[in-house]
Amino acid sequence: MSDNLIAETKSKLDDLEQRIHAAKSAIGGLGDDAELAWKDMVDRHNDLRRKLDSPGHHPSSVAEGLRYDIDILNTSFEKWIAKVEGKFTK
Repeated sequence: MSDNLIAETKSKLDDLEQRIHAAKSAIGGLGDDAELAWKDMVDRHNDLRRKLDSPGHHPSSVAEGLRYDIDILNTSFEKWIAKVEGKFTK
């Protein structure tokens, strides 16, 4: 697989990591549910990072799958932000 696609995917994941940590810092104290959801996002991010950093050849289908997983994590993050900021209750 193209090293460029892996590099772009890692960059996308790095950007998301910065947003996740910055949001928690900006928000401050969290309730138990929000804290658990934040920890879950960090765990999922770390899992994706391990997969991207694994040695060997990554077929393009694997990279595309990881990009999709990052998009899902990004959506979870956006929902978490909205919930923490009180924009919705579910």
